[in-house]
Amino acid sequence: MPLYAKQFFTEQLQLTEGTVIGDSYYSAPTPGSPLRLRIDFARTIRAGEYDGLRLQILHAEQGVLDSLVLTFAVHDTFRSRDDALRREPGDDGYAGIRDWSERDEPPWQGAATTKLRRAIEQYTTLWFPQTQKQQPKQSHDAPAPARRSQAEAPNGFWLTDPDFRTRLQNATVRVLHLLADCLDDDFRLIQALDGARHHADELLGVPYPFGVLAEAQAAAEIVGGAAGSPFDPAVARALVLLDQRPVDEQEKAVRNALRRLTHSPAPTAPVPLAPPSPSAGRTR
Repeated sequence: MPLYAKQFFTEQLQLTEGTVIGDSYYSAPTPGSPLRLRIDFARTIRAGEYDGLRLQILHAEQGVLDSLVLTFAVHDTFRSRDDALRREPGDDGYAGIRDWSERDEPPWQGAATTKLRRAIEQYTTLWFPQTQKQQPKQSHDAPAPARRSQAEAPNGFWLTDPDFRTRLQNATVRVLHLLADCLDDDFRLIQALDGARHHADELLGVPYPFGVLAEAQAAAEIVGGAAGSPFDPAVARALVLLDQRPVDEQEKAVRNALRRLTHSPAPTAPVPLAPPSPSAGRTR
């Protein structure tokens, strides 16, 4: 049974400034910062059971900087449900949810999330103290300004801009970090990789048209084909074969690629191909 994570984060918790990948929510509260906020369901020692939300601060290069679990029990998320069922602390299923129910409905249905959302806001403010200051009040009479891209475009042709090429490599590292964190039996490699380009601006730090290149370069790194073009058909064939392997092998390949890329010097040779024109964006 799915956790209906997208509905939980975007509708129940009303977190709309980020994106949901698999069962995890990601956002970049401070434009230009290497820090990202990740939220997912906190597992108990029993498989398929969750008793809270796990918040993590991710650094693009250093990985996890901080982690915090907000339990459902402390934040009264399922108090009404448990009171109705006469469940008390220590009883089976108290203040928790499971993803192996046979009912075709969200396991968190009926959750009271006001306290959870307030705790998330407090935690976010702690790590991103400038977030509120970057949101000036809008006049009700004046139209809201159009959203501008947070990611700077290259200076001239992207291939001859060394600073922008460094940002592209950092974007590839971020794609690999996301993949390493979200792979599981229900969310496999190609499904997780496909669509990373559509979050280029808010998560990868590069303009949308270049997200496809970070996505392709990440695929090439995963299958060990970074020496050639990331658009080589051999990369696609190797990726399809890897996608058919057990998920732990897929995760191992991603983490090996991440280790190689973060412990090797920045390449001096240009990336072989410019990004093709991206197709129309889609939503998950």
